[in-house]
Amino acid sequence: MDKKINYKSVRLKAGLELHQQLNTKHKLFCKCPTEMKAKTNHSAIIRKQHVVRSELGEADTAAQFEFLRDRTFHYQIFPEEVCLVCVDEEPPHELNREALDIALQVALLLNCETIPTELHVMRKIVIDGSTPMGFQRTVVVGMNGHIGFKGKRIPITQITLEEDAGAIVEEKGGNVTFRLNRIGVPLVEIDTGILEGFGPAELQEIAYIIGIMVRSTGKTKQGIGAIRQDMNVSIRNGQRVEVKGIQELSLLSKVVEFEVQRQMKEHAKPETRGANQDGTTRFLRPLSGSNRMYPETDIPPFVISKQHLEELKKSLPEPLIHKLERFKSKFKLSNSLAEEIMESEYLSLFEKIMEKVKADPTIVANTFTSIIKDLVRREKVEINRIYEHRFFELFEHLADKKIIKESIPEIIKYLASYPQDGVSDAVKELNLRPLTASEVKDIANSILSEQPNIQFEKLYGIVMSKVRGKIDSQEVMHIVKSLIKK
Repeated sequence: MDKKINYKSVRLKAGLELHQQLNTKHKLFCKCPTEMKAKTNHSAIIRKQHVVRSELGEADTAAQFEFLRDRTFHYQIFPEEVCLVCVDEEPPHELNREALDIALQVALLLNCETIPTELHVMRKIVIDGSTPMGFQRTVVVGMNGHIGFKGKRIPITQITLEEDAGAIVEEKGGNVTFRLNRIGVPLVEIDTGILEGFGPAELQEIAYIIGIMVRSTGKTKQGIGAIRQDMNVSIRNGQRVEVKGIQELSLLSKVVEFEVQRQMKEHAKPETRGANQDGTTRFLRPLSGSNRMYPETDIPPFVISKQHLEELKKSLPEPLIHKLERFKSKFKLSNSLAEEIMESEYLSLFEKIMEKVKADPTIVANTFTSIIKDLVRREKVEINRIYEHRFFELFEHLADKKIIKESIPEIIKYLASYPQDGVSDAVKELNLRPLTASEVKDIANSILSEQPNIQFEKLYGIVMSKVRGKIDSQEVMHIVKSLIKK
């Protein structure tokens, strides 16, 4: 699809808006936790929403549209995770300092030339029901930044610290239900300038680089809903269209492709559209204008001292994009595997193991990104029962050739079942001592002596059932093939 359209000739222009939840202890303007662990709500409130004019006395077009839809909003309240601030029945508390410092680190990592010395919290009108107060609190923490991409400078126009909205549960006949344990969770929004001369795949790469720079802080949440992408798209002689809610980064390029195709066929209107799972988009509402912001008078301005900013600069973490390149060059990881381990919750453990153990980096990375995931998904193995030092033992055994890579899944399962045992215990109990080629040959010859006319596939299957996890399967195949030929 990408080859059929010349994106330069159609003058594709795009702007990215990337949202990333921050992994802080408390929400942005209250002391509610951000874990969002509660499953069942103990109560709910019901509200309608109406239009509020901006400080200039004008009403936002998108807000008027949502008001005319006349929907009723039901908000689920969860114990310990939703307070009076979350439902707008109590003034907001002081701005979360932990969240602010993370957001400032993001601004520094993205090379922002302008970081306000005095921060002013604003209210952004939102009456689609996603927040019970009818607005979202937001504060600009950085401007005029940039990243590099293929020798080009990608402008970062603005970075804001915001409170997240509620998560939609269902919509039926004008009644919309939201979960409120997500409301108020801190997130950063990174806005790029107009990006022109790039194709869909390149735009997705740019989004990935920005995302990985944000995650360099080590203070971001993971999982469904923790990262969301919005973008603005236009083509020659067309209007700007905003596309919201691209949940998966891998979907971004496809959304651009489909949206360009749609705009080539239809006359694009200034509107906001929602991203579907197949990459197509649907109309949501008219495009929001500039008449949707007004000051948050319940929160005083916050001063950022030069000294504090200098301290943050000194403690900046290594940008993950640098780490990604190092993993590919030093450890010889493929691009996809390097990206996977970067996204993994085991990234820190992988690095620690690589510092102390001379095991094959590809096998170690694959264990954390693929094998463990598969064991958890398919066999419900409780990985969190395994002590961290057991993984060091595991890969030390591998490096010393006391086990082979094929035995890793069975050893991990054993360690999860018997946390007090070590890797040596697992090898002994599971009889996973590596076999030599000569030993495998003897096993195969024993079977051949009883079944001289056995076919290769059957012989290979029987031998593998006896030696699985004790010798490389390719070596077994080579041994069996040589014996069958004889």
